[in-house]
Amino acid sequence: MLAAALVAAALVYAAFDTDAGIGSSLRLRDQLRESQARNASLRAEISALESEANALERGGFAVERAIREELGFVRADETLLRLPRADHSSARFP
Repeated sequence: MLAAALVAAALVYAAFDTDAGIGSSLRLRDQLRESQARNASLRAEISALESEANALERGGFAVERAIREELGFVRADETLLRLPRADHSSARFP
């Protein structure tokens, strides 16, 4: 009976131990979820950047558009609208 109580106490301690118990497992699971979401976001950004790089390599209007966007230039028949960005992490992809 004493052995069973000691085993039960050890299991309860291990379950709630902050370094190796349930809490640690839940924290690691949350970190994994956050890392996977960040990874997906970065992959989407990489894909967009690759598409833009391919368009720029082909030349033509994409180069002109990129230069005008970067420098804030407009053609004579255009109107420039500056909208506030919600995310300041990337100047090209808000």
